[in-house]
Amino acid sequence: MNAYENHLVKSLGMASTRASSLGDAMDKLHASMGAMDSWHLKTMWQQMPGLMEAVAQYADQNPGLNNYRSWRA
Repeated sequence: MNAYENHLVKSLGMASTRASSLGDAMDKLHASMGAMDSWHLKTMWQQMPGLMEAVAQYADQNPGLNNYRSWRA
């Protein structure tokens, strides 16, 4: 269980089975953002701020990951 999954279970009371699949999905989403250039990251923050904030919060729970907030307009 990574730090994000631990946060979901311990802080939010999510079932570990749900936390695991959500953790996997967030990991893939975060990796997808990492493959984007600056134009795409800025566009994502403009057009999908809720999604990007979810990615940022995922990174906040996993030290060392980029939260991409520097691309927020």
